[in-house]
Amino acid sequence: MLNPSSSEQRPLYLQMTHVYAPAWGYGGPVRLMLDYARLMGQAFRVMVLSGDLHHDFTRIPQKFDDQDGVTVERFRVHLPRLARKSIYLISPRMWIRAASLLRCSGHSTIVHVAELRGLIPLYALLLKLLFGERVLLVHSAFGMLHTKPGWRRKAHDLIFMKAFQRSVDLRLTQNDHEFAAYQTFSRAYGCIGQGGIALLPLHVDARPLEGKHFGPRGKKEESVRELRKKYGIPEDALVFMFLGRLHADKGVLRTIEAFLEFSKLSQQRTLLLIIGRDDGFQGQIDRFIVEREAGKRIHVINNVYSDRFEYYFLSDVFLGFPTIFEETMLASVEALTCGTPIIVSREADIPFVEREGAGRVLDFDVRAVVATMVAFVDDLPRLQLRAREVAIRYFCGSKAGYRLLDLFQKAQVERIRRGAAHGEHMGKSSGKLFGVDIGK
Repeated sequence: MLNPSSSEQRPLYLQMTHVYAPAWGYGGPVRLMLDYARLMGQAFRVMVLSGDLHHDFTRIPQKFDDQDGVTVERFRVHLPRLARKSIYLISPRMWIRAASLLRCSGHSTIVHVAELRGLIPLYALLLKLLFGERVLLVHSAFGMLHTKPGWRRKAHDLIFMKAFQRSVDLRLTQNDHEFAAYQTFSRAYGCIGQGGIALLPLHVDARPLEGKHFGPRGKKEESVRELRKKYGIPEDALVFMFLGRLHADKGVLRTIEAFLEFSKLSQQRTLLLIIGRDDGFQGQIDRFIVEREAGKRIHVINNVYSDRFEYYFLSDVFLGFPTIFEETMLASVEALTCGTPIIVSREADIPFVEREGAGRVLDFDVRAVVATMVAFVDDLPRLQLRAREVAIRYFCGSKAGYRLLDLFQKAQVERIRRGAAHGEHMGKSSGKLFGVDIGK
């Protein structure tokens, strides 16, 4: 556990974000930011400032909210219909509140954001300009580095991106591809050497399934049967699953295509579970299934959150083939934790999995995917054990807290050294490392 201290002595860890828990439909970033807040709660005074929209674009009525012990203060998002186009007009009151918190804090403050464009990074930039070296600005990439066409993005980047990138002290990435992408992105804005880029793999902080459900040969058959009976899943079927937003970029259609090709070869009964929140694409998925007369072999399930770990466990293999790079593949990590091996495309890569034999990461091709599915079915018990072992070894939430705090500490030290090398005055709190003397 991180060493706690009194609330008066603890430095401030401040998150600012467009959306927050319980808007789980926004996927991995929402869950991870809440986990980071919880993990930092023992060493920092934690505050979260967020917009007031749910993932269905309705308003969350509570101005103050408690999410698993984390205090969330919500601010009005004006013209919520624009949020459907990823334009979040969050009230300037959020920035005023953040500035007030920083002004009252006696320590250096960590400001952590998970957006690359929009008002949130601009608010963070203004805090950095106002409070200078008292702010350690952290940005989590969360798959947002990829360029998409649009005049709004180009205009925003031309005006603000260089200033924002130069203000960031620590950039967090989730896999090797995103690490390299952030290096390229930073280089484009002349920011290499100004703030570090670090690898912080995805993690699962919860304890989704107890060890009693696993034996020396993988998942216990009686536990799988019990859950399949609970959800009306045939006990004798080979069950594959996808979990995520039902969106064109998630590659759901090509997942279905690969599954149906595999089903033609399999002598066993097969079933594909497509689990997620409709993001405007479910109608096309439904039509695709009907056109292929596959309604009995493919089930689309909506509005699953707390039960998702049971679906991971009762499934044999997790599939994920997004068509764009999707670094926040939290569902893959959660599947591994439940002993379910993964087959994902290169766009959904997560570290350690292929090297440790808990899954496959491949360039999407239907024949290659089908061949891998066949190989996995022939080796399920061993793959289940490897999936569980790799999840515990590399993606355990308790280790993520230490890693995150270590990255914060190193970024603070590097920032102070960099400022001293340039002869900058670091301010009253420069001799402190989040309330602890650097020399200790």
